[in-house]
Amino acid sequence: MRFFLLIFAISVSANYYQESNTSYNSFGQVGLIQTPSADSKQEGSISFTFNKNDIWKFGTISVSPFNWLEASYFYYRPSDLVWEGNNVAGHYLDKGFNVKFKYKPKNTNRPNLAIGFDDFAGTGYFTREYIVVTQNLRDVKITTGLGWGKFTGENSFENPLSFLSDKFNFRPITSSNYDKGGTPSYDKWFRGNAAIFGGLEYFLPKVNGLSIKLEYDPFDYLDFSGRNRPDISFDRRKKDSNINIGLSYPFNKFLTIDASFIKGNTFNLSFTIGTTFNDQLSKKQKFDPSLDIKENKEHSKIEFYESILLNLNNNNLFLQTASLKENELDVSISTSQHRNAIRSSSYAASIVQKVAEKHEMDINQINISHINAGIELNNIKYIANHINNDNLPIELLVRNTILESADPVGFKQDEFKPNINFPVIFSSISPTLVTHIGNPEKFFFGGVNLQHISEIQFSRNLLLSTEFNARVYGDFDNTISGPGSVMEHVRTDLVEYLKEDDMVISRMQLDYVWSLRKDTYAKLSGGIYETMFAGYGIETLYKPFDKNYSLGFEVFHVKQRSFDQRFSFKDYNTVTGHLNFGYSLPLGIESNISYGRYLAKDDGFTFDLGRRTKSGFKAGIYFTRTNVSAETFGEGSFDKGFYFQIPIDLFSSDYSGNYSTFKLSPLTRDGGAKLIHDKDLRGLIYNSTYRELSQQWRGLLN
Repeated sequence: MRFFLLIFAISVSANYYQESNTSYNSFGQVGLIQTPSADSKQEGSISFTFNKNDIWKFGTISVSPFNWLEASYFYYRPSDLVWEGNNVAGHYLDKGFNVKFKYKPKNTNRPNLAIGFDDFAGTGYFTREYIVVTQNLRDVKITTGLGWGKFTGENSFENPLSFLSDKFNFRPITSSNYDKGGTPSYDKWFRGNAAIFGGLEYFLPKVNGLSIKLEYDPFDYLDFSGRNRPDISFDRRKKDSNINIGLSYPFNKFLTIDASFIKGNTFNLSFTIGTTFNDQLSKKQKFDPSLDIKENKEHSKIEFYESILLNLNNNNLFLQTASLKENELDVSISTSQHRNAIRSSSYAASIVQKVAEKHEMDINQINISHINAGIELNNIKYIANHINNDNLPIELLVRNTILESADPVGFKQDEFKPNINFPVIFSSISPTLVTHIGNPEKFFFGGVNLQHISEIQFSRNLLLSTEFNARVYGDFDNTISGPGSVMEHVRTDLVEYLKEDDMVISRMQLDYVWSLRKDTYAKLSGGIYETMFAGYGIETLYKPFDKNYSLGFEVFHVKQRSFDQRFSFKDYNTVTGHLNFGYSLPLGIESNISYGRYLAKDDGFTFDLGRRTKSGFKAGIYFTRTNVSAETFGEGSFDKGFYFQIPIDLFSSDYSGNYSTFKLSPLTRDGGAKLIHDKDLRGLIYNSTYRELSQQWRGLLN
């Protein structure tokens, strides 16, 4: 009680201030030392927190797709508990998800409010729920919360929610879904006794970013993972005090180190690496195209086309076709450098306009079409004399630019078609990191491969994509535990593939892509799709240019590859396919649902929900339910996880159309497994529809 009176006194004496910097607690949540706060990171933030003390090692990945949502995945390994699976020597481990929902009042003088669920789906060993408020003052953050579950150690009291129902008085020791890991343990939420937690974070005025944290933590360390286990260490987990104190210091915008003294007897250390991908992390070069325009006295159309070809290609905006008719110029381009089609089209239009002026061509309108894999994606129409007019308000340029759907045969009818000496080959060699996370023996197995990626274009529509890998280093041979799956091992044998130390063929996929009709696309493919499967298949997609939905279908006949990943196969083969429906919501939210047959011949659906920020960063969650029972599926009950995509060019002064994608599932299981194939149609046409283009205007001549 004296502790909270002290906090109250500080809060009364402090001045109101806007929300200041936030930091993470030991569990990778925005908070104090061991307890959460009602604050959150900016949308588009992602971080990894590693925490170590005498009791455990704790690793957490946290993502904030919205300002009001924080989701995290944790990996926990206590130092005193023995893992009991598959006769493998090692420590006990557990994994799970946390989520926190934040409410920020419009009145900044009022505290933030949040409700959170820790380990809300799984065994229920670590479940705790809380309601917490945080008041942001001039140099101080004051946090007070009410917690259930693992928050209730000493000084707990009767559940204040008991007036709603008697069921809130009792909290079961284990959830009814205990044997169904991954299923929400809702029968424990907000049940049983409650406890108060909280504290303050004080930012030292003369040391940039350094803060002192002080908190009251009722956490029961003996109960964390099971009080009745015979291997639990009472000496390590005993508690001499409920008061924790610590320091937090951000060394730079990427790294924060926290050191603290917890439960009156234990040193605690945390490292957090992360940043916000809501904006560029490096300054982009100003648009300054390289131009080589020769004086031309004849002003012939063919020399005009050739000048356009030269100058667009010099700026990585590769000309595909061009046609000048009645003062209207049609230009189609292909580029992998830009993921913002407004930016690439406005760059192209700017260059073309300057070329036209030098050639004394009278052009009123410039139409830029984007071509990918031989299909036209859109048509963006600019008024020619508006392009390079510095005195023209940008709002007027936007208003007078027309966004149109692609014509399936439009660019193919253009007058000028540069000669292309097929096949065209693109290739690169680089080191790449290979990982396997969450194995029973240890958290992280990794390696480094030398990777060769190539793309051979035999025609505009026919492409061969290859990926070869040679292991430079890896410790996958140290894995002991087996898959333990009663289903076909379509994913749980992955480590056996990773153990291969010779050169392997990771992909050798041949694709033919074409447009069936307006807004309708198709792809025939065959070859080696991924590490574990090869075969052939077809994919179709209907994506209306001016609508928020898409409808697609895919079906593949595949056979499982041998561990050597060359051209030999196992006996297992199957037909897999899905009907896919996508819908775009406001605020950059993208939803997808698919129904069909998976690699292990189980039938069901997958739901995917993600949010993409203005910078291109995307974070999302997914789950899959099939007709496989929880017992057959194994630990986890059903497939779920989260993912994020980071645009590569956020780190560079140059633009790039590439993304780095990270996908994490608590467990690698065979149920609900989809085929991984390159150049899916939704990816090929992404960022090309009316809604997507309308969100890209800040790239206009940027």
